[in-house]
Amino acid sequence: MYFATFLILSYNFLMTATAHALVAGSIAAHFTDPATAILLALTSHYVMDSIPHWDFGTDWRTRPKAQTGALAILETLFGMTVAVWAFHGIVALPLLLATIVVSLLPDWLETPWYIFFARRDSKGVSKHAPLLEKLSYGFYKVPNVFHTKASMGFGLLTQAVTVGFFYILLK
Repeated sequence: MYFATFLILSYNFLMTATAHALVAGSIAAHFTDPATAILLALTSHYVMDSIPHWDFGTDWRTRPKAQTGALAILETLFGMTVAVWAFHGIVALPLLLATIVVSLLPDWLETPWYIFFARRDSKGVSKHAPLLEKLSYGFYKVPNVFHTKASMGFGLLTQAVTVGFFYILLK
Protein backbone atom coordinates (compact mmCIF):
# COMPACT_ATOMS: atom_id res chain seq x y z
CA MET A 1 0.00 0.00 0.00
CA TYR A 2 2.66 2.53 1.02
CA PHE A 3 4.89 1.66 -1.94
CA ALA A 4 2.06 2.20 -4.45
CA THR A 5 1.23 5.52 -2.77
CA PHE A 6 4.90 6.53 -3.01
CA LEU A 7 5.08 5.78 -6.70
CA ILE A 8 1.87 7.62 -7.50
CA LEU A 9 2.85 10.68 -5.48
CA SER A 10 6.39 10.55 -6.80
CA TYR A 11 5.37 10.60 -10.43
CA ASN A 12 2.49 13.07 -10.21
CA PHE A 13 3.57 15.62 -7.63
CA LEU A 14 7.15 15.03 -6.71
CA MET A 15 9.60 17.86 -6.55
CA THR A 16 12.74 17.88 -4.49
CA ALA A 17 11.24 18.68 -1.08
CA THR A 18 8.68 15.91 -1.39
CA ALA A 19 11.33 13.42 -2.46
CA HIS A 20 13.61 14.39 0.42
CA ALA A 21 10.76 14.17 2.94
CA LEU A 22 9.60 10.74 1.74
CA VAL A 23 13.11 9.31 1.80
CA ALA A 24 13.64 10.80 5.27
CA GLY A 25 10.47 9.02 6.40
CA SER A 26 11.80 5.74 5.01
CA ILE A 27 15.10 6.30 6.82
CA ALA A 28 13.32 7.04 10.11
CA ALA A 29 11.19 3.92 9.70
CA HIS A 30 14.27 1.76 9.20
CA PHE A 31 16.75 3.39 11.60
CA THR A 32 15.15 4.11 14.96
CA ASP A 33 18.33 5.49 16.54
CA PRO A 34 17.87 9.27 16.24
CA ALA A 35 21.54 10.07 15.60
CA THR A 36 21.79 7.48 12.83
CA ALA A 37 18.48 8.47 11.23
CA ILE A 38 19.30 12.18 11.30
CA LEU A 39 22.81 11.70 9.89
CA LEU A 40 21.48 9.45 7.12
CA ALA A 41 18.67 11.91 6.34
CA LEU A 42 21.21 14.70 5.90
CA THR A 43 23.47 12.49 3.79
CA SER A 44 20.52 11.37 1.66
CA HIS A 45 19.92 14.97 0.64
CA TYR A 46 23.29 15.20 -1.10
CA VAL A 47 23.03 11.73 -2.61
CA MET A 48 19.61 12.57 -4.03
CA ASP A 49 20.75 15.96 -5.32
CA SER A 50 23.47 14.22 -7.33
CA ILE A 51 20.79 12.34 -9.30
CA PRO A 52 19.39 14.40 -12.20
CA HIS A 53 16.21 16.05 -10.94
CA TRP A 54 13.85 18.94 -11.40
CA ASP A 55 12.61 21.27 -8.66
CA PHE A 56 11.12 24.73 -8.30
CA GLY A 57 14.62 26.17 -8.10
CA THR A 58 15.40 24.97 -11.62
CA ASP A 59 15.29 27.96 -13.98
CA TRP A 60 14.50 30.36 -11.11
CA ARG A 61 15.89 33.19 -13.20
CA THR A 62 12.93 32.88 -15.59
CA ARG A 63 10.24 33.79 -13.02
CA PRO A 64 9.68 36.35 -10.30
CA LYS A 65 11.30 35.49 -6.96
CA ALA A 66 7.94 35.69 -5.19
CA GLN A 67 6.46 33.07 -7.51
CA THR A 68 9.40 30.71 -7.08
CA GLY A 69 9.30 31.21 -3.31
CA ALA A 70 5.57 30.61 -3.06
CA LEU A 71 5.79 27.44 -5.16
CA ALA A 72 8.71 26.16 -3.10
CA ILE A 73 6.95 26.85 0.21
CA LEU A 74 3.73 25.17 -0.91
CA GLU A 75 5.59 22.16 -2.24
CA THR A 76 7.67 21.87 0.93
CA LEU A 77 4.53 21.91 3.08
CA PHE A 78 2.96 19.36 0.74
CA GLY A 79 6.02 17.10 0.97
CA MET A 80 6.20 17.31 4.74
CA THR A 81 2.48 16.61 5.04
CA VAL A 82 2.64 13.59 2.75
CA ALA A 83 5.64 12.16 4.60
CA VAL A 84 4.00 12.63 8.00
CA TRP A 85 0.79 11.05 6.67
CA ALA A 86 2.67 8.11 5.15
CA PHE A 87 4.75 7.34 8.23
CA HIS A 88 2.62 8.60 11.15
CA GLY A 89 1.79 5.14 12.50
CA ILE A 90 5.21 3.68 11.78
CA VAL A 91 7.66 6.22 13.20
CA ALA A 92 7.51 8.27 16.40
CA LEU A 93 6.51 11.80 15.40
CA PRO A 94 9.55 13.57 16.95
CA LEU A 95 11.98 11.31 15.07
CA LEU A 96 9.98 11.60 11.86
CA LEU A 97 9.88 15.40 12.02
CA ALA A 98 13.57 15.62 12.90
CA THR A 99 14.61 13.47 9.93
CA ILE A 100 12.34 15.38 7.56
CA VAL A 101 13.61 18.78 8.72
CA VAL A 102 17.25 17.72 8.53
CA SER A 103 16.73 16.23 5.07
CA LEU A 104 15.40 19.62 3.89
CA LEU A 105 17.90 21.77 5.77
CA PRO A 106 20.50 22.11 2.97
CA ASP A 107 17.89 23.65 0.68
CA TRP A 108 16.65 25.96 3.43
CA LEU A 109 20.18 27.21 4.03
CA GLU A 110 20.31 28.36 0.38
CA THR A 111 17.19 30.48 0.78
CA PRO A 112 18.80 33.72 2.07
CA TRP A 113 20.95 33.91 -1.08
CA TYR A 114 17.90 33.62 -3.32
CA ILE A 115 15.77 36.06 -1.34
CA PHE A 116 18.24 38.83 -0.57
CA PHE A 117 21.13 38.70 -3.02
CA ALA A 118 20.53 36.60 -6.15
CA ARG A 119 19.80 38.47 -9.34
CA ARG A 120 18.82 37.11 -12.71
CA ASP A 121 21.94 38.53 -14.36
CA SER A 122 24.36 37.57 -11.57
CA LYS A 123 26.46 34.42 -11.49
CA GLY A 124 28.17 34.99 -8.18
CA VAL A 125 29.29 37.49 -5.59
CA SER A 126 31.79 40.31 -6.02
CA LYS A 127 34.94 40.39 -3.94
CA HIS A 128 33.72 43.68 -2.40
CA ALA A 129 30.37 42.25 -1.28
CA PRO A 130 29.42 42.44 2.40
CA LEU A 131 30.27 39.46 4.62
CA LEU A 132 26.60 38.42 4.95
CA GLU A 133 26.25 38.22 1.17
CA LYS A 134 29.44 36.17 0.87
CA LEU A 135 28.32 33.84 3.65
CA SER A 136 24.87 33.29 2.16
CA TYR A 137 26.44 32.67 -1.25
CA GLY A 138 28.66 30.03 0.34
CA PHE A 139 25.58 28.27 1.76
CA TYR A 140 24.15 28.37 -1.76
CA LYS A 141 27.24 27.40 -3.72
CA VAL A 142 28.71 24.55 -1.67
CA PRO A 143 25.62 22.29 -1.76
CA ASN A 144 25.12 23.11 -5.44
CA VAL A 145 28.29 21.18 -6.20
CA PHE A 146 26.08 18.10 -5.80
CA HIS A 147 23.11 19.35 -7.84
CA THR A 148 22.39 17.71 -11.15
CA LYS A 149 19.47 19.43 -12.85
CA ALA A 150 17.21 17.92 -15.48
CA SER A 151 14.18 18.90 -17.51
CA MET A 152 10.86 18.70 -15.70
CA GLY A 153 9.62 15.44 -17.27
CA PHE A 154 12.87 13.52 -16.92
CA GLY A 155 13.66 15.10 -13.54
CA LEU A 156 10.32 14.05 -12.05
CA LEU A 157 10.75 10.53 -13.38
CA THR A 158 14.23 10.18 -11.88
CA GLN A 159 12.93 11.37 -8.52
CA ALA A 160 10.08 8.87 -8.59
CA VAL A 161 12.58 6.10 -9.29
CA THR A 162 14.91 7.40 -6.56
CA VAL A 163 12.16 7.48 -3.93
CA GLY A 164 11.04 3.99 -4.97
CA PHE A 165 14.64 2.75 -4.79
CA PHE A 166 15.14 4.09 -1.27
CA TYR A 167 11.77 2.75 -0.17
CA ILE A 168 12.65 -0.77 -1.38
CA LEU A 169 16.20 -0.54 -0.02
CA LEU A 170 15.03 0.52 3.43
CA LYS A 171 12.02 -1.74 3.66
